[in-house]
Amino acid sequence: MSYNQVVVDNGIVQVTFSSPQGSITGIKYDGIDNVLDDEVDERRRGYWDVAWYEPEKKFKTDKLEGTRFEIITQNEEQVEISFTRTWTISKRGSLVPLNVDKRYIIRSGVSGIYIYCIMERLEGWPDVDMDQIRIVFKLNHTIFNFMAISDDRQRSMPSMADRNHAMQLAYKEAVLLTNPRNPMFKGEVY
Repeated sequence: MSYNQVVVDNGIVQVTFSSPQGSITGIKYDGIDNVLDDEVDERRRGYWDVAWYEPEKKFKTDKLEGTRFEIITQNEEQVEISFTRTWTISKRGSLVPLNVDKRYIIRSGVSGIYIYCIMERLEGWPDVDMDQIRIVFKLNHTIFNFMAISDDRQRSMPSMADRNHAMQLAYKEAVLLTNPRNPMFKGEVY
């Protein structure tokens, strides 16, 4: 552990977190230095976010960044770490009104990461609507070019370069692939 990062390594997978924010900045696995995209800002490689708004107010996104780091469990079987943030009224309008506790568990002999979040809304805090809570991983595009959604839904996938040279659609996150490197993607919405 250093001032700006926490590293947990079980001999199979090594995970690096920003501290105290709790973003995953690197995942070292099977000889690959980082399965996440090194070209993306560290705090945008593996992160939580929530889409939220107060009634009658503008939609916002909160990255649920922590302000405090704590080791919950550290023994031969597992390491569990926590990145927390406590909401105060001074943050109204800029952060979703929730106390947030993001937890990560890395177990001995296991190549995966267990992830969960405890969110607490106290009585009297502002009412909000949350349309989406997600965990985002931006993978190393030089390694990942195939997707498997299920046993029946598997295929090659377009690259970020294809996306960056596509036609913007009305919904800001959607583009029409007009000139992809692989012609099989032409005309798809991405």
